[in-house]
Amino acid sequence: MSEILSPIIPLPTSDFKITVREPQKILLSNTIPVYYIDAGTQDIIRLEIFFDAGIIRQQKPFQALLANMMLMEGTKTRTGAQISEDVDFYGGYLSVDYAKDFSTITLHILNKYFEKALVVLQDILMNSVFPESELDKLIKSERSAYAIDSEKVGYLGQKKLNEVLYNGHPYGVHSEVSDFNKISRDDVVDFYKQYNLSSATITLAGNIKERELSLVDKFIGNIPFDQQKKADLPRNFKALYGDHFVEKKDALQSAIKIGGHLPMKGSDDFFGLLMLNTILGGYFGSRLMNNLREDKGWTYGISSYIESAAVSSSFIVSTEVKGDITQKAITEIFKEMDVLKQEPVSALELDKVRTYMLGKFLKNLDGPFELSDRFWGIHQFGLTYDYYQKYLSTVKGISAAELQNLAQKYFIREKLVSLSVGPK
Repeated sequence: MSEILSPIIPLPTSDFKITVREPQKILLSNTIPVYYIDAGTQDIIRLEIFFDAGIIRQQKPFQALLANMMLMEGTKTRTGAQISEDVDFYGGYLSVDYAKDFSTITLHILNKYFEKALVVLQDILMNSVFPESELDKLIKSERSAYAIDSEKVGYLGQKKLNEVLYNGHPYGVHSEVSDFNKISRDDVVDFYKQYNLSSATITLAGNIKERELSLVDKFIGNIPFDQQKKADLPRNFKALYGDHFVEKKDALQSAIKIGGHLPMKGSDDFFGLLMLNTILGGYFGSRLMNNLREDKGWTYGISSYIESAAVSSSFIVSTEVKGDITQKAITEIFKEMDVLKQEPVSALELDKVRTYMLGKFLKNLDGPFELSDRFWGIHQFGLTYDYYQKYLSTVKGISAAELQNLAQKYFIREKLVSLSVGPK
C-alpha cells in the first residue's frame, strides 16, 4: 500500500515587503479628479465614475435603485435601446450599479473605440430624461423581481439583518413590494440630483496613455455642474441585538444570519479581525465549513465576512440549512466563536491561514483593474496605502494570543444579532 502523504503547507516568510502600485492623479478641466493606472498589455480600458448617491442618501425605498437604472433608459437624443446598441456595436459594456454609499457607472471598452463610447457616456451624463413610460415599465419589472426575491429565505434574511443592525438608519429602511406603488418620477428625478458631478470621482485602468486622458477631459471634463454642499451623512442607529425569527411557512430551508458591528476599516483592531474572520468562516477550509459542511453535512456552504461602509463595519455569518436543524446550526456557530475565545489557534492552522491570506492578497494585485479596485477600497474611506502595509504586517506577525483577545472582545453574544428565516 502506498503511503498517503499529508499536504505540505508552505510557511510564509516575514522578510519581504509588497509594494502596491498606486494610481496617478489628474484633474479634468471642470476639476473632477481622475485616478488612473496605466498597466497591462491588452488594449482595453475600464472607466468608473463613483457618485455620492448610494442608499445612504435616499429618502424613500428604491429611490437609489430606480434612479440608477433609469440612467440607461433614455436621453434627449437616444432611447434606452439605442444606448445599449451604440455601446454593444463597439464591443463595449456599459453598466450602472448602486450600493450603500455610492452609485457607479462603469464602462469597459477597447482603446480604439474609447472615443465612440465616451460620446454615449457624455450623453447619459448630460441629457438623461427619465421618460415616464420607461419608468413605469421598470417599476413593474422591479416590483415583480422583488416579489419573487421576497419568497427566498436568504433574501429575507439579509433584508431583516439590515433592518435590525441598522435600526433607524437608511441602510436598514424597511421596504415592501407595495413601496414601488408609492414612488413617482419626481422622487426619482429628485434623487438623480445626487449624481451631480461635484461629488464624482473617476478611476481609469488599463492601457492608459495621453490620448485616453485627453478624451476623458474632452467628453467629461467639459460638462458643467453646480457645486453642491452635501448634507452630513446620517450616522445614528440603534442595533436590535438578540434573537430574531421571521416565519416562512412553506420554506424547506431556513436562512441563518448572525451579525454585529465592528470598528471602522483601518482602525487598530480591524486588521486582526480580518484574520480572525478568515479562521472562523472566511475561506473554504474555515472552522465553520469544517463543522457544518464537512463534519455534519448540514449545509452546502457557510461563510463569514466583514463588510465596511461609511458609518460602520459589520461582521456577518451566513448559511442555509434544513428547517428542523436551524437551532442546532445556530448553536454550533456560536460554539465555534466560543472556542476561538477559549483556546488559542494552533501554529499549524495559523500558518495555513497566513499563507492563504497572503496568496489571496497577491492575486488581488494581478492586473490593472484589480489595482484600481485596491485603490478605491481605501480611497472611499479616506485611507492611504499604509493600510495595505499594516494589513500585511498583521497577517505575517499577529499571534494566537492576540487573535484570542480579539475573539473575547468582539464575539460577545449580547452584542450580536442572531436571526433565522424559515419554518417554525
